[in-house]
Amino acid sequence: MTRFVFFALAVLAPLAFAQTGGPYLPPGSVQSASVPVPDSAVLQALDARLAAYFKTLEAEPVEVKNEECDFLIENTPEGPLRDHVAWTIYDAYLASHLMGDEGVSVHVADTWILPGKVGGRSEIDRINVRIFADFNRRSLLGMPAPELVLATPEDDPGQQAASGDAGLEAQRPLESTVKRDSLCVGGASDRYRVLFFYDTDCAKCKLEVVQLCNLLNENDFPLDVYAVYTGSDAEAWADWRATRMRLTASAARLFHGWDPEVRSDFQRKYAVLQTPRIFLIDPSGIIIGRGLDVTALQQLIDLVFAPQPYEYGGEEALGLFDRLVATYGDTLRTEDVLHIADLLRQRTLDRGDTLSFKHLEGDYLYWLAMRSEEVFRNGAVPFIREYVLSRPDIWNTADDSLHVVGLAEMMMDLLSRAAVGTKLPDMPIDGWKKLQRRGGYLLFFTEGCEVCEAELAAADSLRKAAPRCRRPVIVRVNVDEVLAEQPELANALFQDFDLSVLPNVLQIDRKGRVARKYMSLATAYGRIESR
Repeated sequence: MTRFVFFALAVLAPLAFAQTGGPYLPPGSVQSASVPVPDSAVLQALDARLAAYFKTLEAEPVEVKNEECDFLIENTPEGPLRDHVAWTIYDAYLASHLMGDEGVSVHVADTWILPGKVGGRSEIDRINVRIFADFNRRSLLGMPAPELVLATPEDDPGQQAASGDAGLEAQRPLESTVKRDSLCVGGASDRYRVLFFYDTDCAKCKLEVVQLCNLLNENDFPLDVYAVYTGSDAEAWADWRATRMRLTASAARLFHGWDPEVRSDFQRKYAVLQTPRIFLIDPSGIIIGRGLDVTALQQLIDLVFAPQPYEYGGEEALGLFDRLVATYGDTLRTEDVLHIADLLRQRTLDRGDTLSFKHLEGDYLYWLAMRSEEVFRNGAVPFIREYVLSRPDIWNTADDSLHVVGLAEMMMDLLSRAAVGTKLPDMPIDGWKKLQRRGGYLLFFTEGCEVCEAELAAADSLRKAAPRCRRPVIVRVNVDEVLAEQPELANALFQDFDLSVLPNVLQIDRKGRVARKYMSLATAYGRIESR
C-alpha cells in the first residue's frame, strides 16, 4: 500500500462503470482483459484527475513518484485504459519542468512500455521511448556520474599555444584523475564539479558560457568546471578556449576536454542530444543537477555553498561549560551565572567579535536549559533578559529566532510559572490544602529517575528525623501517574508549574506562598540513607 493510495483510488474509482456496463475489475480477473475503449469524455475526465494526481506528487522524490505511478498502472484494468494511463504518465513526466522528473518517464519506459506490459501507440513511438531511455537512464539525478575519458588540448602540441591553455597543467587537481594526456570525468573528487557540454556553433552555448564565466568570476566558488566540446573542429575549439571561456577566479578551476570520435560514448551516457548540457556533480561523484541552465545552476551552487547554520548545544560546547562551571566548586552563586555570561561578552562582543559572542552565549543558553539545579534555573532568568531578549540587534536572523530566541522565550515562560512569592494554586491532590495552610514541600518526580529517588528518600528521612509535632508537610506528585490517569489534572499542573525538569521541589511557606523552587532536599539537608 502506498502513501497516496487514497488519491490513486480517487483517480481510479470513476473507471468502475466507465463505458464497461459493469463494475471495475482488478487486473488479473477473467474479464479485465476485454475492457472496451472508453469514449473521449471518459478519457478527458481521467486525464484531469491524473493531472491533479501528478500535482499532488510534485514535492515527492522520484523514488516515491515511481512507486505511486506503478501502483496506479497496476490497479488500472488491463487493456486500453491501462495503456492510456501508462502513456499519460510517461508523457507528463517527460514534459515536466521539474528537474529529475524525467527519471519517472525512464522508469515507466523500462518497467511497462519497453517490456511490452502495456500496448498502444505506434512502433515509431516505442522506438522514441527506447532512444529516450537509452540516452537518459545512466545520468539521472542521484546516480553516479558516468565515467568519461576525454582528450585534452595538450594532446596536440600545435594547438596548445593557440588555445591559451599553457597554464592548465598548474590548474589541475591534485588527485590523479587527470592524466597527462587525458581528462577523466566521474568518480570521487575533493570538490563539486560542473560538467558543461557545448558546441562552438551553438548560439545558446555562447550565451550560457558568458553567464557561467561571470557567475564563477564574481563569486569565486571552489569548484571545478569540466568544459567538454562536443564537436570535431580543432581550430574552432582552440579559438573558443582562447576567446570565450576564461576564468579569472582563484578558487574555481577550468579543464577542457573533447572526444571528436565519440569513443567515450558521452552522448548516450549524458543524454547529449543537443547543447548546451549542464550537470552538477558532488564530491562523491553523484549527479545532483542535470539539464540545467546557468540560472538554475547558480541556485544549486548557492545552496551547496551556503553557510551551514551553527549547531547550538553541541557536545564539545556543553563540555566546555561543564569545565568552566566546575572551577567555581561549591561556591557557585546565582549571580555567578550572569557573571559567566559577562566574561564571555568581554572576550567576544566587546572586542568586536559578534559571531563568537552569539555562538558562546547561545551554547550557554542550551547548557542552562539542561540544568535542573536551583542556582542555574534562577540564574537563567537575568541571563536571558540581558543577553537574549533585550538584544534584538544581535539576535536578528531567522536562524537566531528559531534556535536561540525561541528557546529563550520558552524558558522564560517555564521559569515564570509558580513564581517565588505567589500563592500556591488549588489542585485536587491529597495533602494539597494542608500544604497551603501549614507550608512544607511539593515534590514533582518521575519514575525511573535516580535523582528523583534520592529526593524522595531525602524527603522521607526529613520527616522521620523531625519531632512528630513538627514534621513538615510533603506532597509527592508522580507526574507519570497523573499523565496516565488524570489528564485534566496533568494539564492544569503543566500550566502552573515548570515540569520540564524533574525532580522539581518547591518550598511553600506558612501563608501558602512559594518560597523556593528547584531546590534539592538531598543537598539542603544531607543525603540520608532510607531504611
